[in-house]
Amino acid sequence: MDYIISEHVKIRNINDDINRLYDILSDYGDDIGLKDKEYLKLRLLTEEVLRLVKQIIVTRSVELWYEGNSRVSRIILESEAVLDDRKKVELGSLSTSGTVYEEKGFFRKLIDLFLIDTPQEDTWSLKEYERQIKAKREEDKYSLEAWDDLERSLVSNLADDIEISTSKDVIKMVVTKDFTGSLSYIPSYALEKTSRQIFVGSGKDIIAELEKADDIIEELSLDNKNAIHAKLIFEETLGMLKGMTDNYKAVIWLEKYKKSYCLKFVAKTQMDYGKKQELLSVSTDKKNSSIKGVMDKIGDMIQNEILGYENATKMAQEYGGVYLDYNAMGRYSSVEGLPEYGMMWSLNDYRECLDDINGGDSSVTEDSKFAWDELEKSIVANIANDILVGVKGDNIEMTIICKMK
Repeated sequence: MDYIISEHVKIRNINDDINRLYDILSDYGDDIGLKDKEYLKLRLLTEEVLRLVKQIIVTRSVELWYEGNSRVSRIILESEAVLDDRKKVELGSLSTSGTVYEEKGFFRKLIDLFLIDTPQEDTWSLKEYERQIKAKREEDKYSLEAWDDLERSLVSNLADDIEISTSKDVIKMVVTKDFTGSLSYIPSYALEKTSRQIFVGSGKDIIAELEKADDIIEELSLDNKNAIHAKLIFEETLGMLKGMTDNYKAVIWLEKYKKSYCLKFVAKTQMDYGKKQELLSVSTDKKNSSIKGVMDKIGDMIQNEILGYENATKMAQEYGGVYLDYNAMGRYSSVEGLPEYGMMWSLNDYRECLDDINGGDSSVTEDSKFAWDELEKSIVANIANDILVGVKGDNIEMTIICKMK
């Protein structure tokens, strides 16, 4: 799929510029081949973003454009002038009294992040904000109110992520919409229960965390068959972590929806060329022979992505590895030269790619046959409807989606 960047539109007045913006959206939808249902979702998300723009242009103009393809699209807002501290204080006091804008709840938080409380170092992310609020909402009244605001917010329900970052005198917001079909099994409006989060990482005993599996799964009130499947997925995920670099911090939890459940995993890890080389050097065949099974491949793929293409290629040449093949198969969103958007990988895309290879006489190899057999025998691949992996910098996200059996 080609990566398309739309025309940029500078918005100074919503009434004057809105028609041109919708023309650009229509052209972008045609260019990427967006179907009617998906186009409607992007249009609704655009309308919510324009509500935000309406508040922002009180103090400055905003540039808006679209990037992506029919699988993952982004609405990007960029504003050139960041307010100085005096103006931030002034606008903050006005907004609290309601004389600048009327928005409340989560939408108000987005406006504040763009205008007043702009991130100074790290990027603010909706996904991380949701995770933090979920973890604290049982104990903290403020977090419970913030969660209620999120659940009521149309923009947070329509968007798969929102990131706000600053660079020099530019503030940027990237609103991501992922059209991957398996995400329809876990819509935010159908969320029924969330387990407590467990923290694993360097210095923590994986075996001790495995013993918490039954208690975590019991919180979801799954029937016996689905509870057994959820436990297997939990154990396989911790097993994958055990095989990765020691230098990581991760959070794992489970969510139950009306007709499905999922395991979510967020981690931050460090993997450099020296550490990966050390892992391969202790192997007798100088290859990553410990990589057995789908979950191990996902763990190795994550480490390769963090290493970066150049180092991973160099290592493959040095040690005779072939693991870059499955790193490439299954990708559905990564753009050369745009590392800020990271990489997205799907088990279903990986499965389809292998199926295509093994279906053609000329491209079938022993490696592809072995990978297909491995996939068919995989416990997780047979339970899960999809596994979605995202890697951006040294940050990792993974969602294992399962329909109720």
